[in-house]
Order: sequence, then C-alpha cells, then structure tokens
Amino acid sequence: MTPNTPQTSTNIFFLSLGDTFSPRVLLVSLVSFLLTLLVFVGIIWLFFGGMGALSLWLSESVQSFEGSLEQSWLFSVVSLIFITKTVVSILFFFTSALVVYYLFLMVYSVIVGFFSGYFISEIARNYYPHVALKGIGFVGYVGVMLKSVLITTVLFIILSPLVFIPLLNFLLLLPVFYLFHKLLVLEVSSMVNTSSEYKVLKQRYSGGMRSISLLCFALTFIPFIGVVIYPYYVIVMSHFLLRKTEALRA
Repeated sequence: MTPNTPQTSTNIFFLSLGDTFSPRVLLVSLVSFLLTLLVFVGIIWLFFGGMGALSLWLSESVQSFEGSLEQSWLFSVVSLIFITKTVVSILFFFTSALVVYYLFLMVYSVIVGFFSGYFISEIARNYYPHVALKGIGFVGYVGVMLKSVLITTVLFIILSPLVFIPLLNFLLLLPVFYLFHKLLVLEVSSMVNTSSEYKVLKQRYSGGMRSISLLCFALTFIPFIGVVIYPYYVIVMSHFLLRKTEALRA
C-alpha cells in the first residue's frame, strides 16, 4: 500500500483493488489460505480418516437419503424413475458442496481476521491519518460475535427443511449472508470504533454496510477466486467505515 490521500468521493471498490494487490496483503492472503487448507485437512482426517473415507461416507449418505425417499408414499413412485433419482443425487452433492464451500469461507475469514489488523491499520495510516483506532473492546466483540452466531444457527435450523427442495434451498444462503455481513463489519469496526460509535454507525449506515456486504457476497459465487479475495472485502469495508468514522468524529 502506497501512501495516498484520496478524495472522499473516490470509489472504494476501485481504490481497494490497489491495496489488495500490494505484496504484503497478498502474502497475508496466501498464508491465511494455506492455514485454512491445513485446518480443513485436519478436520477431514479427524472426523473421517481421510479423503477416501469421506467419499465413502458421502456415497453411503446418498444411498441412505434415496432409501428414505423410497419409503415415503409420495416418492415411492417417482423414485423409480432414473431421472428423478439422478436429480436427487445431484441436489444432494450440490448442496453438500455449497455448504463445504461457505464453511471454508467462514473459516478462512476467521483466519484472515488474525492478520487483517495489520492492513486495516495501514489503510488508516495511509488514507485516514486523523482517525484514531480505538476498538470496541474484547467483551463487546465477543458479545456481538456470539449473538451473530446464535441468530445464524437459529436461521439454519428454521430453513433446514428446504435443503433438498430445488430453488427454495437457495434460501439457506440467507443465514450464510447474515453471518458473512456481521463478521465483515465487526472485523473492521471492532478495531476502529468504540462500542457507542459502532451502534451509531449501524443506525446511520446499516443500508450502506449491507449493500457493500451484498456486493462482496455476490463475488463469492465465483469459484475459488471469490474465497481467496476475502481480504479485498475487508479492505473495502475498511475504507467505508473509516470514512464514516472520520465524518462522525468531525
């Protein structure tokens, strides 16, 4: 990141691109991604004993799911049709892959969070030198985090019956987006703002925060790249919140 003093009207999405491709941020992204891979490999070996066992478990899960369908009076007829069973299998694997993909994103975002303080402070120093980084405190951070995780869990439980219903199962992305948004805002604001400032910014600019999170979340649909560039999302939100904080304290 090279020192610069942009106008407040500068588009933060374009401005953040230069910051994201700086060598140090790229290094953070690479290290975080490799650590996330290690975590996932460790989880697979811990719970399944390797990729082979995981594949076997998925295969058995599909057969079990198809069997439960065939026992239902509603699906006993249609399950005999090959196309129907194929569609069911595809939906099962697609939904499972989507869950793993966004679980990977959430773990990656947490690991990036251990390093993101560095480039948040760099952005503040280079672009917003008059904005002091105060922070909401550990208790406030944990409180917001636990509340967000609890709400996400409840939403997942409520929407879980839709998991194998085509089109409607995309509603499961709502709790994923909710947690994505909360983590993204909290990751930046917890370092920049006090608890009272955090509440004021939420009241005044919640629409802007959600819009930024929604645009960033849309980018996650790009396979692989959408996950790897998570630091870009943090940098975009950093520019937004630092600008609003600067105006708030003026």
